Amino acid sequence: MPNAPTLTDAIKSAEAGDFETAKRVCTDLIQAQPDDAEALHLLGMAVYQTGADAKSALDMIERAITIAPNKGRFHNTRGALLYRNGWWSEAEQALRRAVELNEKDGAAWNNLGNALLKLDRVAEAETCFRNALAVLPGYIEAINNLGIAFKRQGLLDKASICFSEAIRHSPDYLDAHFNFAELCYQQGDTANAEQHFRRAVEIDENCAPAYSALAQCLLDLNRGEESLALLRQAVERFPEDEDLQFALRLHMSGMIPAWHIPMINDEERNAAYEAALKRAVTPDSVVFEVGTGSALVAMMAARAGARMVVTCEAVPILAKVAVETVARNGYSDRVKVVSKRSTQVTLGEDLPERADIFVSELINVGMLAPNMLPILRHTRANFIKPDAKIIPAAAIVWGAMAQCDHLASITPLKRIEGFDMTAFDTFRTPGYVQMDFASDPHRMLSERFRLLDFDFRIDMKDADLKPLTVTASESGNCHGIAFWFDLLMDEEVVYRSDSLTRTNHWKQAMYFFPQPVSVKPGDQLDMAAGYDNTRIFFNLLGVRGAK
Repeated sequence: MPNAPTLTDAIKSAEAGDFETAKRVCTDLIQAQPDDAEALHLLGMAVYQTGADAKSALDMIERAITIAPNKGRFHNTRGALLYRNGWWSEAEQALRRAVELNEKDGAAWNNLGNALLKLDRVAEAETCFRNALAVLPGYIEAINNLGIAFKRQGLLDKASICFSEAIRHSPDYLDAHFNFAELCYQQGDTANAEQHFRRAVEIDENCAPAYSALAQCLLDLNRGEESLALLRQAVERFPEDEDLQFALRLHMSGMIPAWHIPMINDEERNAAYEAALKRAVTPDSVVFEVGTGSALVAMMAARAGARMVVTCEAVPILAKVAVETVARNGYSDRVKVVSKRSTQVTLGEDLPERADIFVSELINVGMLAPNMLPILRHTRANFIKPDAKIIPAAAIVWGAMAQCDHLASITPLKRIEGFDMTAFDTFRTPGYVQMDFASDPHRMLSERFRLLDFDFRIDMKDADLKPLTVTASESGNCHGIAFWFDLLMDEEVVYRSDSLTRTNHWKQAMYFFPQPVSVKPGDQLDMAAGYDNTRIFFNLLGVRGAK
């Protein structure tokens, strides 16, 4: 009859990773001898490794300590288990007892250092890691952890030496590569950080934090497509990882201007486009749209009954998501998204035939977006029928003299809290700024007046200028001209950007004069109102006092 398995057999099984066998042998040993402290200690480790809760494992280890209170290994195991479950103060106490009992236990010193790091007692942790290395000079984990302690204290050069040394001795040590990569990134060495984050992923393809860190490096190195592909791969691998989900969302949000979200939530804008499309579209209509964005307007055209909608988008990621959105809403058979600029679209291929309806939304806060008129001209000439309906068809720009102390204080930047901040003004967006009549304190110093008219159905000049005289109706400091616009979607449907509703995403615009002008009722400002290929602007020519 073969001999019964011994504690030595159980230890060998545990060392080989066979904790089920170790657990079975230890259970038999304890049944035979309930006070076998070594068997209880090993059983506690084995049951934890096979999925038991921490309390069950700790109960067994604490029984072993009660039987043999002076065995430092038992206290080290108890401290390590407490540490793994986030009970760091209790872990510290257990691990201090372990090193008191055996100051030559390098693993216990290292574990105590880890607990102290969690308790933000970094200098004490450094001492523990040094003690671990004094006992075991080649202890790679302690070298790495000493690097963490140095990094936490701002001693980056020393931290770099530790991480490099750990990698040199153990090229496949995941933590050292990850920590060294973080340090390189912190020091601005993004290329080296990329190399070591990538190595971390190679060592352990399940190291989720390395994916998001590597993606950030790629983004900083202007390799946005690689970064996005990596994050998508990671999210697919770890669908429940909230940090990766956040990193992907953050990356995606940085790929397009922030105004896209409030724009599609602008209820009045949406209603105006939908109403105009319903009036224009017939079952035979071919619709061509410039500027897909979210594909919302293109789907409105399809919902209105258009036979075919072709919509182009210059930003690849927007085009890709637009395709997905169209498919989700069941319009893939009638809405075709072309990932090109409108000037790159090919008639007969991308757009099978000239369109009956041309719809666009190239407007910005000040109505006239850069290159908007040339884009409209090119589309009319190349992609639509002579009698095609154009949405929006025209725009009227309105203005008024305005005092806006709040915005004037930072347009341009001058003195803030007593400091000269004019140098920082170089970062301010030039020209007009967005203004919100509903929330920005302001006073209108004149009646509204008609500034400029735009007809998107005809070829307009690339630039124009017209004289204008405006009469003040109130006293105050005129900082400039507040202006807004009406979009004439067709003969009946009008969108007005002076709306005070919260969802109005365009708001209004304010053009500031170089210096404010003091006015009283009856004073007149002689101006020139104009536009060019990029913007609307105003030139103040003179001020005439009231007669």
